[in-house]
Amino acid sequence: MDRSIFIGVDVSCAVKKRIPIVFAEKREGRLIPLPVKELPFAAPYGHGNKLVVEHEYNLNYARQIRQYISDVCHFYGVKPERIAIDSPLRPRSEEIDYRVAERELNQAGIRCYKTPSKPEFDEIINKVRRHLALGGEVARVPHAMQLWMLAGFEISRELAKIAPVLEVFPQANIRRLIPNTKHKTRKGVPKLQLEAIARYTGWPATPRDWKILKRISAGSMHDQVDAYSAAWVASLNEAELEVFGEVESQDVVWVPSKKLLSTHPRLNEYRKVCPACHEHEFKRWPWGWDAHAAHRCKGLSKGTQEQRKAEFRRRFL
Repeated sequence: MDRSIFIGVDVSCAVKKRIPIVFAEKREGRLIPLPVKELPFAAPYGHGNKLVVEHEYNLNYARQIRQYISDVCHFYGVKPERIAIDSPLRPRSEEIDYRVAERELNQAGIRCYKTPSKPEFDEIINKVRRHLALGGEVARVPHAMQLWMLAGFEISRELAKIAPVLEVFPQANIRRLIPNTKHKTRKGVPKLQLEAIARYTGWPATPRDWKILKRISAGSMHDQVDAYSAAWVASLNEAELEVFGEVESQDVVWVPSKKLLSTHPRLNEYRKVCPACHEHEFKRWPWGWDAHAAHRCKGLSKGTQEQRKAEFRRRFL
């Protein structure tokens, strides 16, 4: 029987960038991503803002993504259980001026882009076409931060043919774990975010896990963390999830529940590797952290022994 796999998709359509997709499997209470970068097939490239306004390109892109997922699952002998997508699944209803989920996210201090309605998207597409027809630069197309949603709609429709699909927002997940986190593009932030997630998923936990990180999907580290964060939500059961929005109207973003985060045993038994340098292994975490931080840890700022211990304590204890 095929093993269950939980999939996280960090939707992108950037040209010459492969879409980040993580395939994660539950093993002994941990959520382990499968290495995919060295397989004989690769995630498809996006087609950029010039072509994302053309429906046929989005449809073909979505079909390529579905085929890639099917190829990976066949290679590993796994079956998609759920797929979480970092994108709206459909345009906003014309009956409302703002999605309920996005309004609630903004009210919680979690900024997100407004999803247009179908008529609004039709007008946006016309604006982009006019801009390009007049010789405008692709880098300056109007509504650039919403165009990727057009690809997301087709991806969600196509992937719903192989498994249930959830809409997620990795930034909302992280804000539940680290309320005052800096933007994911800041230096060192993706690593801190992944360490926070690992307290509940048990991965990464060892130097070998951290080496595998580069192989779990296409994209930069923050793309990989977002896709793994999405796969984490896909792996949770209904009792472990909460929503921003309304389930009844299919206007919803799924996040780990506050109850899960407050009652789930943090998997510290797996945290034997130093969360700063990812080289030193503790025989029993966190015993010996102070000596390691003061003298040997390569993942801390330069300073006195006391300053290094204070930094370690602030970040990890």
